Formats: sequence, C-alpha cells, structure tokens
Amino acid sequence: MSGANTATVFSELTHSRRSIRDFEPTVVPAELVDEILQEALSAPSWSNTRPYRVAVATGEVKERISQKLLGRFDDIMKTRSPKLGTRIRGMLSALSLLRSDFRIPVVYPDDLRRRQIDLAKALYGHLGIERGDVEGRNNQIRANMEFFGAPVGLFIFARKGMGVYSALDAGHFMQTLMLAAKARGLDTCAQGFLAFWSQPIRDEFEVPDGYKLLCGMSLGYAADSRTNEFVPPQTDLEDIRLGLHTS
Repeated sequence: MSGANTATVFSELTHSRRSIRDFEPTVVPAELVDEILQEALSAPSWSNTRPYRVAVATGEVKERISQKLLGRFDDIMKTRSPKLGTRIRGMLSALSLLRSDFRIPVVYPDDLRRRQIDLAKALYGHLGIERGDVEGRNNQIRANMEFFGAPVGLFIFARKGMGVYSALDAGHFMQTLMLAAKARGLDTCAQGFLAFWSQPIRDEFEVPDGYKLLCGMSLGYAADSRTNEFVPPQTDLEDIRLGLHTS
C-alpha cells in the first residue's frame, strides 16, 4: 500500500472512532477480544515497561460489577436535596462515598471548563435531556455503569511508583486498543465513571499490589440508534498549539 493510501486509511479509521453510548448485546468472541488486546500492546511504552494491567469482564462477572456500581451511585443520589444547606452536606457525604483509586476531578480548571460545558450541552441536547431533567440526567449517568449495553467491560489499572508515566503508557494502550477494535468492526467508549469505585472490580479480579484503577471501557457492536449519531464538538489546532515568545 502506498504512503498516500496508508494515510487515507488511517485518517478514515481515526475519524470514524467515536465514544459509543448504545451497544448491541451481541457477544464478542473471547478470541477477538484477545486479538484486539494483543494488537494494543504494539503501543509505545516508557522503557517498554508496560506499567498497566487490564481486566476483561463479561457475562455474570460484568453483571455483578454493574449491580454494585449502580448500588453505590444510588446511595449517592439519596444524599441529594434541593435545599442549599442540605445539598452542600449531601455533596460532602457523596464525596465520602467515592472510593476511587485516583482523585476524580470534580471541578475543572477554568481554561478547560468551557470545553466540558460545551460537550455536556451538545450531548444532552442531542439526547433530548433538558437542563432541569434530573431524572433523565441520572438515567444517562447510570447507563455508564451498565456499560451502555455492551457485552464486554474493560478496566485498566496503572502502576504506582511511575508517576504520570504509567497513566501516559496506559493512555497509549487504550487509544491503540480503541483503534484496533474499530478496525475490526467493533466500537468502544472510554469511561472515567467506571473508575469511581474500584472495589467491585477488585472483588472479581486478582489485582496485583501497587496497581490503581485508572479507567473503564465498554466494548462491543454499536447499535443503529440516534444516540450513536452524536458527534462531539471538535477542537481547533490553534486552541492547543503553543506560540513563540514575542520578545
């Protein structure tokens, strides 16, 4: 294949990959999942250390994890109240209920918050969920913990002791995994929400000491639905390019 053709194929692949939030229940063969994970190991790694681990949840294991995550989320929802004072106490109580291995960013830095808000407005608008529709928003959040109906749930753990570089390597692995899945007709959704509580995953898998849950991911065949027609706002290159000093 010529260089130009290779670039075209790669560009089409990367642009076709999106976060899918509605999956078919069709089973993904275990051999295909392994093939995708093996290809993902072609991603670059700091000194080739591969400071991450992956847990693959399907069937009853995935269902047990899902039910435990949903239970914890529902516990947090019980602390919410429309009254300000009670709401503040509820937020503090909710934060105490979180059992993530890494600190979850609740408030975004000012220079990033606009993108987060723009995405939320676009997504919920596409889904027809109004700003004041608390039940609709909660149901959408709960769908995260149901893996959006996907038959495979993945959990990525990063090694402590490598600082940010274990997370960097895990990110390389995850992006390569998502592209490898897309190249085989499957779709994915990387989900930070699946890392809010690590114990339900640790209850099912033998996680080595020193590894912390970084992220979850849903894997499967995308459903033909309006939900999956959503395309997030695109970031312009000039928004991230650093300029030279002018003096």
